[in-house]
Amino acid sequence: MERKVSISIGKLQNAYGDLRAIEIAAEIGADAVDFDTCAGRWDYTREDSVYAKSDDEIISYFAAIKKRADELGIEIGQTHGRISGYTDNEEKNAIVVENARRDFLAAKTLGAPVTIIHSVSTCGMGPDTDPALMRKLNFEMFTRMLVHAKTYGVKIASETFGDAPNYGCVDFFGDIREFIMSYNKVCAVGDNADYFALCADTGHSNKATRFGNPSPADTIRMLGSNVTALHLNDNDTLTDQHKIPMTGCIDWNDVFNALDEIGYSGNYNMELNLAHFGKGFLVETAAFAIKVMRNFLKNRYGE
Repeated sequence: MERKVSISIGKLQNAYGDLRAIEIAAEIGADAVDFDTCAGRWDYTREDSVYAKSDDEIISYFAAIKKRADELGIEIGQTHGRISGYTDNEEKNAIVVENARRDFLAAKTLGAPVTIIHSVSTCGMGPDTDPALMRKLNFEMFTRMLVHAKTYGVKIASETFGDAPNYGCVDFFGDIREFIMSYNKVCAVGDNADYFALCADTGHSNKATRFGNPSPADTIRMLGSNVTALHLNDNDTLTDQHKIPMTGCIDWNDVFNALDEIGYSGNYNMELNLAHFGKGFLVETAAFAIKVMRNFLKNRYGE
């Protein structure tokens, strides 16, 4: 089995531009990337956004990035789409869905089979929101987005959540029971299960342990073979540090035991705070992270 080391390049894109970020990923030894389309500049309501252009122009923009990635031998294994989920404002919700449609169009053009999307969040809705409303909004958001994902042949991966730091509580869908129930409810409709997957964010799951949720490894075991994308990162359980694996308190041997048990065969993608040591060290931090992960895989699997 080929084990590809991947890194999320959102901070590199913002600092150096989309094409240069791909080139940097190749230069520092990545096999693949998670391409960011969730930052504020990816918004069709902004006149200066690529997303404000026609579909043909959007395709042309991302086709150039795909061409350069192919030239460099870099796989765009996944993209990161919407991070702001539904609220009780339908006008804003319609914008979320239309931007998500563009996320899927971008992913298709980039050759990425999956786009990661965040759930409805306590951070946006508040800790006292009726649970029934949270479940309803999440169901409606994903079922509505899936119509577009199917059109472009792209899977949506719902990302595991952690806490709601502004409120000092677990995020509603950081409760793994609610997360799985919501996922199963969406999958039960029509052929949604063929286009709806999961992204295990180890850092988010680690923060949720403070509120009685299982470890990141056990969370992966509970999610099972539906995990098709990863956001590997470490922390101290208290804040969303997005540190390099093995620099926090997560049991990484158990995380990889769990990934092996569920038969995970995708890229080992790290989503990190590349500015952890300062904005002047984005590239160096990414390069070191890739070396750390590659060494871990070599020691574990002997490849």
